[in-house]
Amino acid sequence: MTITKALTEAPETDDATHLGDDSPDQARSYAGRMRVAIDGAADRLPVMLASARSGADQVATQLPAAVDRARVGVEETTTTLQTMPDGTLQLFAAASIGLATGLYIAGMPRLITLAAIAPALLAGGAIARRPGRSSGKPS
Repeated sequence: MTITKALTEAPETDDATHLGDDSPDQARSYAGRMRVAIDGAADRLPVMLASARSGADQVATQLPAAVDRARVGVEETTTTLQTMPDGTLQLFAAASIGLATGLYIAGMPRLITLAAIAPALLAGGAIARRPGRSSGKPS
């Protein structure tokens, strides 16, 4: 039983209670309802902890596969971006940086700002990792 349920299932009291005149019997009744609610919550605690532990175990077992899928996705995206001309990638990166800067100045959350700058990082990585390029200097 939850605390809210215990309190709402209380026997009705007279009008004096609503005016702030608490009798000792009413205080004991309230304390009893609170005790029942707390006991009910304590009884459910082991089940909730077991459920949380099970969820954490599932995440831990699936995390390596998720990281591998993300790595493969980034590599495929980089390979696709490497086929684009430098000018297109530079424009793509500039637009991404501009959007991220605008979001930052507007006060958007950092996570959204980082998501907006991610394409610029991918485009820069594609330019830098392009096959046949031994250094960052143009030949």
